[in-house]
Amino acid sequence: MKRGFWCGVSLFLLAIVAPLGVSAQEVHQEFQETVKGEVIEIVEQFDRDIMGTGATTTVQEMRILIKEGEREGEVVKLENDLVVLSVGDKIFVNRLLSIDGTEYYIFKDVERRGPLVALVVIFVGLVVWLSGWQGVRAVFSLGLSIIAILFVLVPALIAGYSPALVSLGAAAVILSITLFLTHGFKPRVVVTFFGTMGAVTLTCVLAYVWVEWMRFTGFGDDASVYLNFATGGKLDLTGLLLGGIIIGLLGVLDDVSITQASVVQELKSANPLLGFGELYKRAMRVGKDHVGSLVNTLALAYAGASLPLLLLYSFSESSMTILVNQEVLAAEVVRIIVSSIGLIMAAPLTTALAAWYFRDREVDAPSAVACAHGHHHH
Repeated sequence: MKRGFWCGVSLFLLAIVAPLGVSAQEVHQEFQETVKGEVIEIVEQFDRDIMGTGATTTVQEMRILIKEGEREGEVVKLENDLVVLSVGDKIFVNRLLSIDGTEYYIFKDVERRGPLVALVVIFVGLVVWLSGWQGVRAVFSLGLSIIAILFVLVPALIAGYSPALVSLGAAAVILSITLFLTHGFKPRVVVTFFGTMGAVTLTCVLAYVWVEWMRFTGFGDDASVYLNFATGGKLDLTGLLLGGIIIGLLGVLDDVSITQASVVQELKSANPLLGFGELYKRAMRVGKDHVGSLVNTLALAYAGASLPLLLLYSFSESSMTILVNQEVLAAEVVRIIVSSIGLIMAAPLTTALAAWYFRDREVDAPSAVACAHGHHHH
């Protein structure tokens, strides 16, 4: 699964604890509820200087119609300086109560669930349109994987179990769901499972060694600080970094492994006389190209997710060698390189297992699965 999921979990926890520290004036305020609202009037809009920065922000004085909760139907005033809103916009607001009984509202966020649902519907529709019933199975397995993360992995982490071991167990569960539900219980799929888990285990060991060697604390960003605060310091944030690497790598490993196992099966079907050595050598010709492109994809994906951070550090007066030594950047470098090593190891591991399994077995007519994930190799 993707790194974005952990960002979502961190933001969710941040949303829970953030109202407790919105500003110094709100230390003694009790958070009541988050409710939906609608902008019915922009009373005033102006620019305000941000102290000590030389920058300005747009401030809006607005009237909001509360659409749920204890104050449903009431119109309240609030100030917003986060995003420019228009009349009719659907938003969320925090209702706060001060120690003297004064009640007021703070803008929290805009309503985004509608566009998210539309995007999911487009994604599911395209997958089903292109892949038919296999696409339906793929979408279903993706849903089950997300459920496994939300209701198995996250509770286990919060309960204090070892993030690395829990993530390895979750990886096995998610991989089983993804592979067997999408592709069925076939020899090449079983080979793929063991090859991928071998690469995941190697990645976990490698990540553990380097995370310990580099003495990472897990406090690489603000989200980790808030997460530590929300859980009373009970989470092993260093182990959580390991777990994030494992889960984030799964999807790409699955891609490499299923393709390599399928290529071996197709080669054996095309030429039943091929033994272990020839099967491995020919399949790895495909694997080298595949891994080369995916390593690049993986690195760019992580770099893209960290782009705001990279831009922020570009304004620093420190040299790049000093910047990359800081945990927040060093952790990302380790994540990219360790994940890439795991990706590289998945190809020979799975190819060797598949070549060993199919070396002396008869294979049926071509199964048309060599490009299991839509990758075309020549």
